Amino acid sequence: MAGNNGFVEVGNMNIIGTLCLLGLATAQTITDLTSCITKENNLKMECNFNPAASASPPPMCKFTQGNKIVGSTDRAEEQDATYRHRANVTIKASVCELYLTGLSDNAQDFKCTIKQTEMKDKTARVVRKEIPTCSAALSILLQKGTGLFFIFMTLPLLSELI
Repeated sequence: MAGNNGFVEVGNMNIIGTLCLLGLATAQTITDLTSCITKENNLKMECNFNPAASASPPPMCKFTQGNKIVGSTDRAEEQDATYRHRANVTIKASVCELYLTGLSDNAQDFKCTIKQTEMKDKTARVVRKEIPTCSAALSILLQKGTGLFFIFMTLPLLSELI
């Protein structure tokens, strides 16, 4: 019986260790797809994602409408002629951005695809008259970096206590 208990304990430790390691590994996912109208009256879309745990290969992103490629960071992807000189796609850290001039008034579906270790995509419907105006950098910091902002605001208070 002592041998069985030892086996069960080792088996449980293996399961616990595996679950802990799985918790450390981050899967590549798209967390948010937002759109707004810039002060120049152009469409800006941000596709926020969690990159794969490994840094290789680097992530690539593209925006499509149906089977038309609006723009891509992958040079092998051919941009549709409709969007040439109108769309620009960039990727910075974990955000893929689309800037598009000449947005139609009709409702349109845009799909963001992130490709790194696997392909993930998310689609958003864009209706020009319903899109908010892009906010200033500070309000973006407040919306997206609330925790960081809170830390910076409380540091002076904490330093007074120490």
